[in-house]
Amino acid sequence: MILSMRLTLCIIMIFSLAQGQQKSEYVDTQDSLKVEELYRLAKENSDRQPHEAKKYLYQLVQYIDSLVAPRGAINKYFNKKKADAYHFLSYYERREHNFDEAALLAQKSIDIKLAEGLDSLLAISYHQKAKAWISVINSMDDGIKQLKTAEQVAEKYQQTGQLLEIYSSFGSAYGVTSDTINAMKYYNKSIQLVDSIGTDYQKAAMYANYASILRRFNDYEGNLPYLQKAIALHKKNNNKIGLESGLYALGVHYTKVGQPQKGIFHLKEAIEICLELKSDAVLPFRYQALSRSYKALGNYKESYKAYVTYHKLLKKRNDVEEAKKLAKLEVTFAFKKQQAIDSLKFVTEKRELALMTKSEESKKYLYLTLFLTTLIGGGIIAYFRNRIHKNKEEATLVELEKSRQELTIYTQRLLEKSKEQEILSTELEQLKEKMDEKLPIENLLELSNSRILTKEDWLLFKQKFTLVYPYFLINLKNKGFQFTESEERLLALEKLNLNNRDISTILGIAPKSVMVTRYRLKKKLNIPKEINLIDFIEKG
Repeated sequence: MILSMRLTLCIIMIFSLAQGQQKSEYVDTQDSLKVEELYRLAKENSDRQPHEAKKYLYQLVQYIDSLVAPRGAINKYFNKKKADAYHFLSYYERREHNFDEAALLAQKSIDIKLAEGLDSLLAISYHQKAKAWISVINSMDDGIKQLKTAEQVAEKYQQTGQLLEIYSSFGSAYGVTSDTINAMKYYNKSIQLVDSIGTDYQKAAMYANYASILRRFNDYEGNLPYLQKAIALHKKNNNKIGLESGLYALGVHYTKVGQPQKGIFHLKEAIEICLELKSDAVLPFRYQALSRSYKALGNYKESYKAYVTYHKLLKKRNDVEEAKKLAKLEVTFAFKKQQAIDSLKFVTEKRELALMTKSEESKKYLYLTLFLTTLIGGGIIAYFRNRIHKNKEEATLVELEKSRQELTIYTQRLLEKSKEQEILSTELEQLKEKMDEKLPIENLLELSNSRILTKEDWLLFKQKFTLVYPYFLINLKNKGFQFTESEERLLALEKLNLNNRDISTILGIAPKSVMVTRYRLKKKLNIPKEINLIDFIEKG
């Protein structure tokens, strides 16, 4: 039996070595062709089947990550393709409202380009990160900083096409902050530039963005021609993503100007394309707009039906992440099972080859060995199956406990950081009283106070908090509660059972301000004074 097992191992090692030598001669060519094929498939599906494009891009990244052998100069080719894939994945994730993931993917693209010296390709990635940041934290300051970096790179390498899109994003950012002068300045720049050097695709995007800012400033008469031109170009180029967005905007426009019947017609067109593209992230909001149009028309029955559909789709959208986790576990189990099956098949084929050169007595012995191997292999498969099912729940509990510990440690770090900032502020106040030059000290004080719980702190804290309490913030929105960002932060810290002093320290405000915010929240939600805020919200 031992001799037979040693023989089998030797055969496996010789076969693997031969396969490795044969593959090494062609690996770079084959791998490059594989990467190019996945990239081509992603590009072909980019406008009409974005979910398929995403699938191919993730496969491309996974395939490049699997190429662990040193390759010298060939690495730069693979890394550039990987950086491009991360950039476009960031775009698709942002379109599906996965803003945190979009920001992280854009940063991955930037990191690879910096490491490989691909400086001339950085403008597009900084631009993508800017748009993701603006959406993640609803603050234009960081987004505008990223846009300025993108603008500098594009100007340095005379990338007019990139400048065109960056100008448009500047216009959108300033428009949200109601900075009318800067918004129109950059939008006019983008329109002038696109009319002279833009492709049909760029013209459609710029016209749509310009129409959007005009609607924001209530210029509905001025926005319509640009919106119609954008839709016409999207139809010409068969760009279904852009066409769906344009039809949605057109439907909202007609409802706003008192023509809800036209609005309903175009919104239904947008919904049809959404269903075709499987755009589950934006589909709920299309039904929400349709409900408003029916209401404006006075058709309350259809308005209610659209509103119910909106809520159902929104709930389904919020369950997607949980479904992804379950699917990942199933894929892992299937992979392990297939590995065991493939291994058993390999052993079986080798043993059949060996039997052909043995005597009749050896054949009987090897057949018996093969039977035992098959039996053991079946046992291994059954063991893996039972073990994976048994450990699923345990692994989930371990991961949850790990996330809970990380959240506790990170919250404590925020608390310690804020306390250090308070000590620094006190020392600076004392120093200010002793010095004649007050202005620099006041500036230091302002800098010190402004760094308590930065936007990066909040984003990281929110990610860790969501791992421990995945449904807390989602359930608040599903139940119809609408909170500001400061109220959302307070509720998250309240959920951790922190006292007033710790909450005020982390947020950089006075304990009295915490009590005032809590009082206003209770008043806003009509909660009696004696009732705990978190208990009421979670039971409500």
